[in-house]
Amino acid sequence: MIVKVGVIGIGTVSQLMHLPILSGLHEQYQITAVSDISPTQLAFIAKKYNATPYTDPYELVKDPNVDAVFVCSPDQYHAAYALAAMEAGKHVFVEKPVTLCMEDLEKLIAAEKAHPELVCMVGYMRRYGNGFLKCKELLQADDRKIEYMRFRDIILEGDFFMGQTRLPYLSSDIPQSAKEESGRLRREQVGRALGEGCTEQQRITYVMLTGLGCHTLAAVRELVGLPVEIESVSVQGEHVVIVFRYEDFLAVYEIVNDQDVVQFDAAIEIYQHDRRMKIKYETPYLRYQPQTFEVIESTKNDTKTTLYGPDYRDAFENEVKYYHDCIVNGTKPKSDFSDAMADLKLFRDICMKIKE
Repeated sequence: MIVKVGVIGIGTVSQLMHLPILSGLHEQYQITAVSDISPTQLAFIAKKYNATPYTDPYELVKDPNVDAVFVCSPDQYHAAYALAAMEAGKHVFVEKPVTLCMEDLEKLIAAEKAHPELVCMVGYMRRYGNGFLKCKELLQADDRKIEYMRFRDIILEGDFFMGQTRLPYLSSDIPQSAKEESGRLRREQVGRALGEGCTEQQRITYVMLTGLGCHTLAAVRELVGLPVEIESVSVQGEHVVIVFRYEDFLAVYEIVNDQDVVQFDAAIEIYQHDRRMKIKYETPYLRYQPQTFEVIESTKNDTKTTLYGPDYRDAFENEVKYYHDCIVNGTKPKSDFSDAMADLKLFRDICMKIKE
């Protein structure tokens, strides 16, 4: 079955990840429509992928030649576009974060329940990487106690890698009024998420968590569940260190996103006294990099290291294939709208801890 796709939002991530992946999976998908606020960008991408261009995303979702809508617009428009797509009878794939505030997500969850025939999924691509899936398999295979976890996102890499590999086609012809509306909506939705009287530091941290942090925190949640307590949150601008308490172990998360040194240091490490497992993520801006998953086990007399990989399968491609299977089989994806609610609640609680 070939699923006909309309893509709303054709900026950097769409051009470097979603569009080429969907186009390459020609036995599973066909790009039939695209929409963007930039007229020049829209015309270029529509011609490149032989798709119908729409300046109005609400017209794209009505197109009878579209089965599923990929919402890759700025975060503050996700809820409105996803809701319109569901009301038009389309399957929906929404890039993370699904929304910026819980009120909007509750509307999507209600619509999802009202349309059980539709497959709705959130793009948490790190939860579909092969190293992550192997780690989850090993955790479920025995009952070794977790004694400590550390995970991190210390990242600055996009422009550096794109400048040397694949530059997206971006235009500057977005109307100033549209930019102003976008900024206003974003600030309003973050304000609703955090409540009246929220500080600028809370806003900065919340945006970091919904943007970059949700990848790692959603992956950790799938591996070990939610923490029972947020022990502490230390912040300074775009530097955040969080200590979580689980039932019987502590975990530390670091997120840094304002440095000048180019690197992509994203990993999840699990310590189990005689075993340490490490999921190492690579930048998505360079596709088909070798991915590895490392397991170190110690006995009384020896230490054994097992390296799974190198694996060249792309996590973005894995999740899109998974989504196709869900549509064909009528199954519910693991990262649906209800699943994403846990992350927004956690992000809010982290930011409330800052205020305390």
